[in-house]
Amino acid sequence: MMMSFSTTDSEHYSLWSFCVFLFFLLCPSFGLNIDGTLLLSFKYSILDDPLSVLDNWDYNDASPCLWTGVTCAPDMFRVTSLVLPNSKLLGSIPAQLGFIQHLHTIDLSNNFFNGTLPISLFTASELQVLSLSNNAISGEIPESIGGLKSLKLLNLSVNAFAGNVPLKLTSLQNLGVVSLRNNFFSGTIPSGFQFVEVLDLSSNLLNGTLPDEFGGDSLKYLNLSSNKLSGLVSPQFAKKIPANATIDLSFNNLTGEIPESVALSNQKTEFFAGNIDLCGKPLKKLCTIPSTLSSPPNVTTNTSSPAIAAIPKEINSTPLQNSYGNTESAGQDQPQHGLKPGTIAGIIVGDLAGVGVLAIVFLYIYKLKKKKASEAKIESSLDKDQKYNKTPEPTIVVVKQKDTTRRSSSLASWPCLTITNGEETSATGSDTDENKKNEIEEQVEYEMDEKKKKERSFVMVDGETELELETLLKASAYILGSSGASIVYKAVLEDGSAFAVRRIGESGVGKLKEFENQVKAINKLRHPNLVRIRGFYWGDDEKLVIYDYVSNGSLANVGYRKVGSSPYFLPYEVRLKIAKGIARGLTYIHEKKHVHGNIKPSNILLTQDMEPIISDLGLHGLMHGKNSCKPDNSARHFGSKRSTSSRDGLNDQPIHGSPYIAPAGFVGCTSPYHAPESLQSLKPSPKWDVYSFGIVLLELLTGKVFSDRELSQWTTGPVVDDKNRVLKMADVAIRADVERKEETTVSLFKLGFSCASLNPQKRPTMKDALHMLDKVPGYSHY
Repeated sequence: MMMSFSTTDSEHYSLWSFCVFLFFLLCPSFGLNIDGTLLLSFKYSILDDPLSVLDNWDYNDASPCLWTGVTCAPDMFRVTSLVLPNSKLLGSIPAQLGFIQHLHTIDLSNNFFNGTLPISLFTASELQVLSLSNNAISGEIPESIGGLKSLKLLNLSVNAFAGNVPLKLTSLQNLGVVSLRNNFFSGTIPSGFQFVEVLDLSSNLLNGTLPDEFGGDSLKYLNLSSNKLSGLVSPQFAKKIPANATIDLSFNNLTGEIPESVALSNQKTEFFAGNIDLCGKPLKKLCTIPSTLSSPPNVTTNTSSPAIAAIPKEINSTPLQNSYGNTESAGQDQPQHGLKPGTIAGIIVGDLAGVGVLAIVFLYIYKLKKKKASEAKIESSLDKDQKYNKTPEPTIVVVKQKDTTRRSSSLASWPCLTITNGEETSATGSDTDENKKNEIEEQVEYEMDEKKKKERSFVMVDGETELELETLLKASAYILGSSGASIVYKAVLEDGSAFAVRRIGESGVGKLKEFENQVKAINKLRHPNLVRIRGFYWGDDEKLVIYDYVSNGSLANVGYRKVGSSPYFLPYEVRLKIAKGIARGLTYIHEKKHVHGNIKPSNILLTQDMEPIISDLGLHGLMHGKNSCKPDNSARHFGSKRSTSSRDGLNDQPIHGSPYIAPAGFVGCTSPYHAPESLQSLKPSPKWDVYSFGIVLLELLTGKVFSDRELSQWTTGPVVDDKNRVLKMADVAIRADVERKEETTVSLFKLGFSCASLNPQKRPTMKDALHMLDKVPGYSHY
């Protein structure tokens, strides 16, 4: 009995031990489901997590539902969303993320993700929200995105995507919001998108014409601005746009007349700006001559004089008609060869009118001859009457501020450029000589007006642009920025063309001729990597300089490391392209025996093709005079096409797309981009530009500005030969490219440090720097 109990107890104990062993063996599997395992693959793909947001993602956890950024469905403990925006995560998006069965929300915006999107991500059938904006993701969007039947929001803006907009994207019936702005999409805009409410394709490289079959009744916002669209805006396209929708077609190459449409006529004029050959409402530029200028309908034009017009061309040769158009037969008692009383009266009135016209002509000729004789007499009197030769006050440019709350206004409402005459010349005389005095005063005023026209000059110096001051005054003006000595405007003319206009309040140059000579000297320096100066206006109190407007912002607006709302990512090859362009422009300047003296990111503009354009050449003397330093105190600015982000170490306050803000100055100015010796020397040297170029090149490579102390560590010892240490300084956003191009990157770092040497004698010339850059393999996609 006892033996039997022991055997049975032993068997139960062994079974229990096996179950416990099996439980512990399988415990992790029971605790962490398949969704948690797939999420861990996401964690392992992260190369840098500076905020430690993934620290609580542990394989031994019972559930992933308590992990940071993870949400689960309460009824089945399956992962439904992954939300980790603004987490500074660096890495790539793994394919395993697309295998999470019930995942409906992915928000990884404002991070440092790079690489391409895995195909598996577009097989997540329950995915409703995909937001990956403000990263460094590249590649093309595959047509398999059409498999996301549940997708409601797609935000891939501010990345480096390229290729065509997928056709399958246009047919997703649940998709309401699509933002692909600030990428490198090319090709034509596909038809469709009939279910979309918000569509933003702005700031890409899209070309071709606007599709006829586009949009639907749900459309509320459409932004196609800053692309390369061309051709007509077809009536079919306009009909598809709902009346209450907002449409932005600005800064393309659209032509022809805007079709009559309630939706298009309700838009602001700025939404069509930048299309020079576009006309019609709501633009002020009309396509045809207004009907009010043509002859009224049903009115016969008669070129004969009044007297001749009143005489019948044939008397009694044509039967008379009554008011109903019926022919009246002549009665026997009617005279056959006489004129009716009404006809005789018409002839008399016509004759009198003709005589009146002749009298007016003779009177005009008499007055004209008398005026010429009077002017000859006045000219002889001017030499004798010196008291009337007093020079009046010069033309005053009155400052008038109008409606400062408006974003856009006409150029006439700028705080400048409202032109009035100076004080009238006063003179005294006896009452008997009053008429003569008035005539002399009129002639003196005429002579002085001619002199004032010379002192108030509006000159286009490029020999190509036809622009009049009156046209400029009517332009819509957008404030781009301001400093202590100037205000910068974007002027959009009625035809849609845009210029950048810099208003100089207090100029260091006090003579028109000197100002004109300097502007013309700048105009002679023409190079693809230099901004074009078009003309200037000279007044006693106001000076304007007119430039080409560059709409894609400046290098200072580019967020290299995608911090916050940084505008867009610069791929490795684009950074190299920018460096080469700057070097070409500076080499040309130095070959022409000039020095820029103020190279910095806000003075490097970027075209739509990311070609750098150097600005602010030769204007420091016009702004402040010689040997002066007025630091740039411009604050944040308005009217930017792209957002402006703050950057560590950047002391320069940029103005979007504006090369026209006052430079920091040469002598006695402190800026990380100015050569140290510029604080002591009054004579600019090309080596100053070489130093500035070196700082900018290093900033392109690292995303930060180097201080003098940091430069001294890298340029005075063998530390620059430490390859591993150099590569670690590279911007994390391009780290993947750096690993594939280590030798090239090290060469670029060495060139940057060589140019930024604290010893001017050790810096290469810009020509040598350009020669070294040209040896680096070029870019293939930009």
